[in-house]
Amino acid sequence: MVMGVPAHDARDNIFAKHHNIPIITVIRPVEETEDEVITDYGTLQESVEFSGLTSHDAINAINARLAEVDKGGKHTQFRLRDWLVSRQRYWGTPIPVIHCQACGPVGVSLHDLPVKLPELTYQTDKNLRSENTSSPLAWMDDWKRTSCPRCGGPAERDTDTLDTFVDSSWYYLRYCDAQNEKEAFSSDSVSTWMKKGVDLYIGGIEHAILHLLYSRFITKFLNDQGLICTDEPFAELLAQGMVLGRTYKSPKSLRYLKPSDYFLDPSTMTVVDRQTKQPVIEGWEKMSKSKHNGVDPETMRKVYGADAIRLAVLFKAPPTQQLEWDEADLAGQTRWLGRIRSLIDSVDPVSNQRVNAIPSEISELKLFLHTTIKRVTESLSKQYAFNVGIAELMKLSNYLGEKQHLSQSKLYWSSIEALVIMLGPLAPHSACEFFELMQRKNITSPELESKLDVHHCPWPKYNSAILDKAKIKFVIQVNGRVRDEVMIHTEQLGNQDFVLQSAKEKNAIQKYLSGQQIDRVIFVSPKKQGYHGTLNIITSKSSYDRPLHS
Repeated sequence: MVMGVPAHDARDNIFAKHHNIPIITVIRPVEETEDEVITDYGTLQESVEFSGLTSHDAINAINARLAEVDKGGKHTQFRLRDWLVSRQRYWGTPIPVIHCQACGPVGVSLHDLPVKLPELTYQTDKNLRSENTSSPLAWMDDWKRTSCPRCGGPAERDTDTLDTFVDSSWYYLRYCDAQNEKEAFSSDSVSTWMKKGVDLYIGGIEHAILHLLYSRFITKFLNDQGLICTDEPFAELLAQGMVLGRTYKSPKSLRYLKPSDYFLDPSTMTVVDRQTKQPVIEGWEKMSKSKHNGVDPETMRKVYGADAIRLAVLFKAPPTQQLEWDEADLAGQTRWLGRIRSLIDSVDPVSNQRVNAIPSEISELKLFLHTTIKRVTESLSKQYAFNVGIAELMKLSNYLGEKQHLSQSKLYWSSIEALVIMLGPLAPHSACEFFELMQRKNITSPELESKLDVHHCPWPKYNSAILDKAKIKFVIQVNGRVRDEVMIHTEQLGNQDFVLQSAKEKNAIQKYLSGQQIDRVIFVSPKKQGYHGTLNIITSKSSYDRPLHS
């Protein structure tokens, strides 16, 4: 049977046009569309007795009709995969099966579970190192020979061990009931901890077929047996990207070069093959020994510290994307941590200097703080966008650096405190040091004075009322020069026309627009720029003001 539906399949449509085959539309879409090929469900037409039925109803009706005339019917086709669970290795979970000459394969009795591996001996170790390809357990007669659980006759244990995927496909269930010595887990414990499976599965995309497939199989089996309440093992999957290292290849042989095989030519500032004196082929590839592009983490830690490495990796790219390793990023993160420490050092709690701040500055700082808390909280807990969270913390630290004349205010101290606490999961060692320094200077909140370290502090909370009532600053430029600013309510932040009209009502802006024609407007919302927005009005002289030439 050959199916051809040129009105509803792109490839069939091309084929029909090429061979001048009539194209008949047999499914009318729910909504009118200009698409030439209709692939959505709708209502059947030009389909004899099935015309007028919806796609769903027609599927059932056509299947029933085919079965009635014995020409077909509904059939589910599974894409099955074999799972080879046995391995000829010593290390692994023993297969709980006993082979009896009279009874055949028999499961080990429940009271004899779990089957434990025999102790290794000198001879065992020698056998493991031999070239014999049979299972090492097959040579351990004392362990292998046993009696049949069914007839009591002589029998042998299965000498293969289970694939490690068998263990890794259900181990998370054991976490729900790790102290249970009678069974792998109790149904009640799993029901308490895993109503919808593991909340988040983090792993490479290479696990998407084998491990996830096996884990889903075992989970669905256990669910069918009534042992667990979910039929899916994982609620969410996060497949992290690879860390790439820079590679250098010979332009002649295309082999990967070691660091000793190339050098930087200072005259051209290009990397050159030491042997051929030709520029090398540069690229980014997965780190490996064969490509000579690996980086020793311990060496980096000794130079920059663990926190700088963590921040550089998290800030460079979202966790799902590839990351191009660059040592220069570590230096940048080290400088940022240094600036945060300088902020704390600049605060003098015993100073008699009076805080010289107008109310609008305090309100602006409060808004900036609560906006940052909201964005960092959401980026870390909901989006796993650690790079965004770090960027928001950088904006806050930069803003506090610009407002150091407020350093005697309690709000300023609270802002640094929130910055350090939110830095905790990203740079844990530095955050601990910063928090301890703040405690010594007595600039932490009273309720945090007794906390052991920053990781015992509650996460900062933002005030929705402050954010809802807030107005955000828009810097107004005319032809690229800052001329004034307007405060815009959060509900209108994305409304370019409203911001432009608000700008036109300012006397300073009217002065620069007088006799000018607005050619275009460049609008940058606060979400893209950070705390404030920008509106740049590009003008030219109005035609009414241009001199007339004779």
